[in-house]
Amino acid sequence: MIPTHRSEKTSQRGIVVNHLGQLNEYDFTEPHRHDYFEFFYFKKGGGVHYIDFIEFEIHANSVHIVAPGQVHQMKRELDSEGHVVLFELPAIAPPAAIENFLFEHICLDAEELNPVFRLDADQKEILDQRMGTIFACAQSGSDLDKLRLVNEMQLFCIACMEKTGDQGVSVSSDYLKFRRALKDNFKELKKVKDYAELLNMTERSLNDLCKAHSGKSASEVIYDLLIMEAKRLLRTGISVKETAYALNFDDPAHFSKFFKNKTGSSPSDF
Repeated sequence: MIPTHRSEKTSQRGIVVNHLGQLNEYDFTEPHRHDYFEFFYFKKGGGVHYIDFIEFEIHANSVHIVAPGQVHQMKRELDSEGHVVLFELPAIAPPAAIENFLFEHICLDAEELNPVFRLDADQKEILDQRMGTIFACAQSGSDLDKLRLVNEMQLFCIACMEKTGDQGVSVSSDYLKFRRALKDNFKELKKVKDYAELLNMTERSLNDLCKAHSGKSASEVIYDLLIMEAKRLLRTGISVKETAYALNFDDPAHFSKFFKNKTGSSPSDF
């Protein structure tokens, strides 16, 4: 059964920083999910990290971002090392550009937006120092260090944003508005016309927007998110019937048919 991990510290606008040395509670044999962000910074690599059922190798000098709601599973090797930063969005008081960057990771899945960033030599040295400062400030807890911690985390996000640019990813504000609306409403609204009306667009314009950014139609983007959330729920151990009702399908048989049509396997087989 996949638990959803919550943190009293992050819910109180806190930023939690932990060292990843010997294998510990961050190395789970089973997938799980969080209601907060996790930024993993690996100084030494080794092992694999599954984020929403996609396997990513853990390389030295890399950053892995796990957004709230994503299912992930860490299988590090014994000599890997780094840090993990846990926080909810308000904790780092992000300006609009950083907030949009983080919302992209909430709204877009790991196939659309790579959550892993490989660093070059110059970036490694800078982020090594930055992570050292972040860890020290988190341990201190003084008022000034709390301010420094927020500032350093914003700069850390900016470094990741620069790498996103290197990967050639560009998400328009209109597409991100659609994905935010979809994230908020996909359980209730499942038709393209619903989102077109919500965004004051024509269905054709919305389809063109989705094609330009994802290569898929608007309906395919909607269905992909439904399937991803269905997979997440099914891996929590709840029944097919409960999953169907959680996603507002009136008939579990209709949900099962939809799932098999989109994935090639039945929900119970998955």
